[in-house]
Amino acid sequence: MATAKDFVGRINQIDGVAGCLLVKDDGAVLGQTINDPEVYSTLLQMSSNLSREIMTSIGFSYCRHLSFNRINMQNFCVFPIDNYLLGIVQKADCSVAFMLERVYQLIGKVSTSGETKIS
Repeated sequence: MATAKDFVGRINQIDGVAGCLLVKDDGAVLGQTINDPEVYSTLLQMSSNLSREIMTSIGFSYCRHLSFNRINMQNFCVFPIDNYLLGIVQKADCSVAFMLERVYQLIGKVSTSGETKIS
């Protein structure tokens, strides 16, 4: 079982990740490598609620991630992981496809069979 701190540390080491944070659905910050986690935590909660509404309205069964594009090209990605939310600030000059694949791999290691293995 990975601790939240270990998980955030591994995510932060992925090429293309400028910083990240992990929060519970209720907004409690479990681990972070970014400044202003309160601001990002609020954005994570709001985007999670909106994605659920969109999935329900349109009939999608699952959302792998949401991406907020920013002028400075340091986009912000939100990944729902069971009862948690992972937020990642992307480096401007990275390979987005590579970064996303690595993030999905790590998420897959902590979220299998509906049971999240983060403590």
